[in-house]
Amino acid sequence: MSFARAKSLFTATASTVLALAISGGLANAAATTKTLSTNYTLVNLGSSSATVTVNYYKEDGNAWAAASSSTNFTVPGNGGQAIIAQYFDTTMISGRGSAVVASDQPLGAVVQILARNQTPTSGAYIGSSSTDTTYYVPLVMRKLNSTSSQIMIQNAGTSVANVTITLVKALASAGSNYTKSGIPIQPGATYYYDLSDELPTNVADSWYGSAVVSGGSVQLSVISNLFAGTDQLQTFNGFRSNQLSTTWYVPLFASRLGNALSTPVSVQNLSGSTIAINGLSMTCTPDAGAAGASPFTIQNNTAISNNESFFFNPVVNTSIPATWFGSCKITAPGNVAVFVQMRQPGVNSSAAAYEAINANGTSTTVLVPLVAKVLTNGFATPVTIQNLGATAATVNITYTPNANCAGCQTYSESNVTIPANGSLIRNFRLTTTVSSMPTNWYGTMRVQSTSNPIDGFVQLTTVGGTAGDTLMAHGVFTLP
Repeated sequence: MSFARAKSLFTATASTVLALAISGGLANAAATTKTLSTNYTLVNLGSSSATVTVNYYKEDGNAWAAASSSTNFTVPGNGGQAIIAQYFDTTMISGRGSAVVASDQPLGAVVQILARNQTPTSGAYIGSSSTDTTYYVPLVMRKLNSTSSQIMIQNAGTSVANVTITLVKALASAGSNYTKSGIPIQPGATYYYDLSDELPTNVADSWYGSAVVSGGSVQLSVISNLFAGTDQLQTFNGFRSNQLSTTWYVPLFASRLGNALSTPVSVQNLSGSTIAINGLSMTCTPDAGAAGASPFTIQNNTAISNNESFFFNPVVNTSIPATWFGSCKITAPGNVAVFVQMRQPGVNSSAAAYEAINANGTSTTVLVPLVAKVLTNGFATPVTIQNLGATAATVNITYTPNANCAGCQTYSESNVTIPANGSLIRNFRLTTTVSSMPTNWYGTMRVQSTSNPIDGFVQLTTVGGTAGDTLMAHGVFTLP
């Protein structure tokens, strides 16, 4: 699968390092028939105006011309934003590649992948603030129930990378392990590995499992797209070797809700040894709004080899209580990586994915770059904030309107409690959320904890529903 102007974005400055992947305009392979485009939003996390320079590269590493408005601009301080949409850049020719963004202030970034002027397909993710020589992808598929993965690998170093991709099958998967080695990637460029284009003699049909991506001594950035059916897309970051943990939080776990929402969880064993049966645990605390729901714990019922993944999947595992939602904590005897899917099987094609939250986080401030309360076009953003502490957390929330939000004002909530190991949901699909705030309000959300560290994620949705996939999810920005 390929698409025009498909780029990954890497921001390198003395202040920050970010990694993103963006796309826009051509499709010609088996993973999807859609024409995909992207925009990316840069958020200034510093106090001063940021001077930003962007260089774009084709897949072969050669320069790729873009409009001056996409290559040199400023971003106001204290949460100021700049949105760069590839589909509005008339200078860029069709194709795919990457971008390197340099700034004199720390930046955060969010990318949206869209099928514009078609039945919707959409995905989103937050840019990584670090790169690494080795990445892990907990779920990879090839032609399993019309689902296939695409792994995007950017060379974030200054020399040619010699990349190896190792695919590790899940216990019940068809086929066997497979290693693809000797992949050269020029500095700044991105390589797109589409499993749907892999030979079935290498990776069998209906194969699923995990992946390890290594650049040797060269720094990389890795993003994964999971395409399913005609319209569905789930996008998430690969996990760096230096961001692993024995404990992770799933801030929103759902099991067969009335709207069919379920959230399968993929856990990749990176401990260096086998995890025995019942060695991996997921302990779940119901949300305050989940009437009648009780806490529960579930464990792995098969041994998990090193680099292999195990799945807590409420879609097929009926021992997990139905109509349950809340926050879960995953604990393992060694390092693991965890990500979450959001699906409504049998109801619609909307789906999303987000990375679970490392329990070792220390940030007490969270910035959500875009909150929208039921806009005229139906766009809205549920936000989930996770308490990383073993005691209740008290948070203060400030909602600051975007400069273009006509007549909008600032709103705040004080002394809001988040239960120990629990999460707080602010669902702006509902008009009753922050009742004093009118619909059509949009801006940023800052959550400050007075004690415990916090983290979270945000969903980008469309109220009323349309055909195709209109659901996206991504992480938030954390500050000290």
